[in-house]
Amino acid sequence: MEKRSLYMDKIDAKLTQYNAKLAMMKGKAAEAQADMKLEYLDQVANLEKKRDAFNKRNAQLKETSEQGWDNIKVGTEEALKELEVAFDKAVARFK
Repeated sequence: MEKRSLYMDKIDAKLTQYNAKLAMMKGKAAEAQADMKLEYLDQVANLEKKRDAFNKRNAQLKETSEQGWDNIKVGTEEALKELEVAFDKAVARFK
């Protein structure tokens, strides 16, 4: 059970980190010139969708029993990986 708790803390910390990055990107979008603003906002919307999918998986992981935890954990890790890749691409694009 302690292992599960540590894992959940790690996932929650990553989610907090990505929420902060999203807020920063929204701020940059607000400051961007009109032609870049739409592209920023599209990227932010895409990232928010991926974050929301990750949030859903994370909530399922928190609520699941010990027997189903490993199956949900795999889906949560996949959603986290998709979120990480999307953030990396967005950050690289707008540097």
